[in-house]
Amino acid sequence: MCIRSKIASAIWKFVLVAIATYGLLDGSGILAGTYHTGFPHMFTNVSNIFAWGYFLVAAIRLVASKDDNPKVFAPQVKYTAMISLLVTALIAHFMLFDAMFQNGQLVWHLVAMHYVVPAMALLDWLLFDEKGKMVAWGPFTWLSLAAVYLIVVMIGAGPLGLDLGGGTTAGTTRYPYTFLDPAISGVEGVALFIVVMLVAFVLLGYLIFAIDRLLGRMSNRRPA
Repeated sequence: MCIRSKIASAIWKFVLVAIATYGLLDGSGILAGTYHTGFPHMFTNVSNIFAWGYFLVAAIRLVASKDDNPKVFAPQVKYTAMISLLVTALIAHFMLFDAMFQNGQLVWHLVAMHYVVPAMALLDWLLFDEKGKMVAWGPFTWLSLAAVYLIVVMIGAGPLGLDLGGGTTAGTTRYPYTFLDPAISGVEGVALFIVVMLVAFVLLGYLIFAIDRLLGRMSNRRPA
């Protein structure tokens, strides 16, 4: 299925941007008149900022385009954002779910950034992108944001000794997550997590790629 309404696609993207804006502003403390210095150190926030920028530009380009059926804007960037959000959601749900509660109550900006924005990014692809157009090497490109993030964090908090702690780890470790701190999880534990995470990115990417090819073939078989 591919909805060919440019207006619907633009509205969907603007809503995604609005929800991500709320999540980022509330999560950073700005809505409360403060700012959490560790905010940009967390991959959840990095992936949401990346997606916010992409979908804002994509929505504006849709509105400005004179083409009634424009192509996907910067597809490799889009799928990098989508895969990064999906992995963020999976890690948050299966590894960090307890952190989404404060005093027994759900933190709504975390729900927005861990569930709503990732789901909307996935649905944006499912609903509005022409299928069968993904390239076979794409999944290796889509892990680029996570790879750069890991390199910056491991070098910054490691050899450079920068305090990149944030969220629940603030004040307990220089790393944004305890499972990235060799002093807590061990060198082998950290290395294993990084390898598993990067492999998960590629596998998830190829799952999306396979679904894209399948949907593309199904679409081509339908009568005009």
